[in-house]
Amino acid sequence: MNRTSTPPPVQRRILARELRRLRERAGLTGDEIKTRLGWSSSKISRIENARISVTEGDVGLLLDLYDVLPHQRERLLALAAQSHTPPSWRSYPPPVSEDFLSFMDVEAVAESIRQWEIGVVPGIVQTESYARHLVQSWRWVDANLTPREVEERVAIRMNRQSRLLPPRSAQIWLVLDESVLMRTVGNEVIMREQMVKLLDVSALPNVRLQVVPLAHGRGVTEESFTLLNLDKDNPMGQCLVYIDHNITNQFFLDEQRSIFFEKMFAILVGYALSEKASCELIARYARLGAS
Repeated sequence: MNRTSTPPPVQRRILARELRRLRERAGLTGDEIKTRLGWSSSKISRIENARISVTEGDVGLLLDLYDVLPHQRERLLALAAQSHTPPSWRSYPPPVSEDFLSFMDVEAVAESIRQWEIGVVPGIVQTESYARHLVQSWRWVDANLTPREVEERVAIRMNRQSRLLPPRSAQIWLVLDESVLMRTVGNEVIMREQMVKLLDVSALPNVRLQVVPLAHGRGVTEESFTLLNLDKDNPMGQCLVYIDHNITNQFFLDEQRSIFFEKMFAILVGYALSEKASCELIARYARLGAS
């Protein structure tokens, strides 16, 4: 296979774009970087165009020149490390796809996570029982899925929830279609437990949770999507749009699509109930599950 025909990993593309942005913000040219670090001009160009991977050491040298804030440095170094030292979850076989592994890599370092969901409760806030029932349902299409693999995938979802709490907390904004609350996953006990967890999560200072009621049309979109930002103070600087079609996944990194999905998210927020009213609605569904 011709290596040049394979697109660079999502992580490398995000890192390349951010390094270019930081260099331009610092007012430095490629030639100035070349002089200060003793690199070739082609190396800088290849890094910023995601044509080659870059070591953590080289990223650190660039960030020193760009005078970045400590939290930005930490996240960019973590992103660089992921392309060289894959996390343990990469050992898992399908249906954990390579695209979803890349999504989790970026989710793990994002400062801001915004998600619109029309199907099920987002994995980052699922209970174990809710997640287990969903994963087990894959057996209808993959009879080879073993109990061990089910538990591994449930563990992945639970590990992702470290982004909810310090020291790894991100700013999380979830907008759910009301049908997510209505759709029974498992049984009433599982659903009530899940509703209670949503209420608990909504009380966290870094989480916003809203619901778009069925009474309000949502013709703007018929698919779920997630917006990931490495820097919450500069959302358009490095916005990753991720669309999970269950069987296939898509990443969008270009500015035009980022703007499009940013607008869609803003429209959906406008359709949604307030955070207080959303929690009251979720509480009603929790009481229905208890009856």
